[in-house]
Amino acid sequence: MRKIRFELSLSPDRFLAYYNGEIRQVQVTTLSGEIVRFPARALRPFLKHTGVTGLFELTCDEQHRLLDLQLLAE
Repeated sequence: MRKIRFELSLSPDRFLAYYNGEIRQVQVTTLSGEIVRFPARALRPFLKHTGVTGLFELTCDEQHRLLDLQLLAE
């Protein structure tokens, strides 16, 4: 398993395109400088009236499939 940390700040308006399924993938730059993509639906549990903001940790398997996404800090 691999754990990847990144910070994210999406306004509610920006997240709406992801939420509605218009955009299926989120692309982020990790704290180590790598570019990673994952399914936008993974962020839905973290949506608040202010959008999606915080430090996240993504866990993926050896085939780079998403296993878990956690909010570490807001």
